[in-house]
Amino acid sequence: MKYLSSSAVLALALLAACGQQKDPSAELAELKKEQAATQAKIAELESKGGAKAGAEGGEAAAGNANAVPVSILKVAPESFKSYLEVQGRADFDQNATVAARSAGTLTSVRVRRGDRVSKGKVLASIDASVLEASIAELRTRMDLARVIYEKQDRLWKQQIGTEIQYLQAKNNYEALQRNLTTLNRQRELYSVVAPFSGTVDDVLPKLGETVAAGTPVVRLVSGQGAKIVADVSEAYASRIKAGDKALVTIPDLGSEELPATVRVVSQTINPTSRTFTVELRLTGNGAARLSPNMVATVRVQNYDRPNATVLPVDLVQRDEQNSYVLVVQEKNGKKVAAKRVIQVGNTYNGKVEVTSGLQTNDQVISAGYQNLNEGQAVSI
Repeated sequence: MKYLSSSAVLALALLAACGQQKDPSAELAELKKEQAATQAKIAELESKGGAKAGAEGGEAAAGNANAVPVSILKVAPESFKSYLEVQGRADFDQNATVAARSAGTLTSVRVRRGDRVSKGKVLASIDASVLEASIAELRTRMDLARVIYEKQDRLWKQQIGTEIQYLQAKNNYEALQRNLTTLNRQRELYSVVAPFSGTVDDVLPKLGETVAAGTPVVRLVSGQGAKIVADVSEAYASRIKAGDKALVTIPDLGSEELPATVRVVSQTINPTSRTFTVELRLTGNGAARLSPNMVATVRVQNYDRPNATVLPVDLVQRDEQNSYVLVVQEKNGKKVAAKRVIQVGNTYNGKVEVTSGLQTNDQVISAGYQNLNEGQAVSI
């Protein structure tokens, strides 16, 4: 058996130690490779563990991103009224221009503007001197005829004279009486008399002017019987009747609407304007503030439904066959736009009555519907 020397053993130990040491750069590369593999494994496990939650969140985000924001109008019953609007004017039952009844020169004017007069008062006088002379002459003749008749009557009662003489005297006297009554009635025509009590609004001619029969002399207003008169197109002749409610606005008295009632509906159509006349009475105390010929805006109610479905008219769309609106519906857990065919009735003041197709609490899309398609997702 051979034995190694101590020097040889030491050399072999050094060689073994040198063979077990690694290169630093190689070791660093190996560690980096292991780190990359570990990070990839972690990412894979994380993706597998949160797949379900991540999928749900992604779908919700995608759904919200695709939904169109809209505003809605919830359907609820309300009162729907329709009005016919026309122009009218204020008038009075006792509002007259008192005219001369005979021709002649105006000899006296007994009233001024603002005077309060009673019925039967003489407002002005016209020269009747010629007629008065005729009356005076007739009175003289009548006085003579009366004396003759009285004498003949006494003689006839005493059986003196003939019956013919008595009858002639009687007839002549009675004829002159009738003539005097006629002339006195004619004399009354030369006085301008107030037909009712009221206030003198204007005196038209001046003293000394010559007037003809029918010439306006005094404008007289009593303030009684105030009313509103309006001309309405014949197209509404069958839709307006006595008793209909109305609202009247007098611009000169402010913007307040005064309640009124249709009192009279004319049965005659004006052939020139193709209109008929409607007369309304104010039901409140607004009549006291009216003046003749004030301009009025009249709204006559021609339709009233207490529990109606009403929508803004611009929400109603129309295709080739039907009128429709877009409503919000639930579909597969999502809110989508749906087309709803409707029937419409009367339209007034920007609103339309829906007679069928909608139910209470339906959600009608009121904003954002212009670019919507049926079935498209929406968010309120």
